[in-house]
Amino acid sequence: GESTAVTNVLYVAKSGSDSNNGTTLAAAKLTIKAACAIATTGTTIMVKSGDYTEINPVSVPAGVAIVGDNLRTVSVRPLTTNQDLFHVRNKCYFTGMTFRDHVSPAAAIAFPTAGAGVISTSPYVQNCSSITTTGTGMRINGSHASGLRSMVLDAYTQFNQGGRGVHILNLSLIHISEPTRRYA
Repeated sequence: GESTAVTNVLYVAKSGSDSNNGTTLAAAKLTIKAACAIATTGTTIMVKSGDYTEINPVSVPAGVAIVGDNLRTVSVRPLTTNQDLFHVRNKCYFTGMTFRDHVSPAAAIAFPTAGAGVISTSPYVQNCSSITTTGTGMRINGSHASGLRSMVLDAYTQFNQGGRGVHILNLSLIHISEPTRRYA
């Protein structure tokens, strides 16, 4: 039930509070940022349906998965629209959400400028959407990571009217599992 704690799972819901421990749906966090602040490698953050505005950038620890109910009912927006929404590290995973309202020079998903460390298992974005005017869906800057310096995407639909879908720079790589669609 919603009061049963599950090991290595944190919940985020619009009915939650960041003062909650996040370990059950009844004690959900209100923001993804608060869940990321206590998540450790191997944690899955379950984001329930809702429209979330996050204090950004949200720093996602290595090995943490962020799983939204689905990309039609989970929207994530940056409070500061011209800053990156999520900063990712080794083995991060995203699915089931839509990133909205980030504007240039911001990306929905990026390595932190202070450095992501060694990437041995690429961050993975699957079944998500990026909807923005001038923002970037995914920025892969090889100078902000070592090791693989890559990200993986699968079914990442991007409607970035004046922005970039994927921005690859400084000897980095992208791995596409299925064709990504960018609508201009």
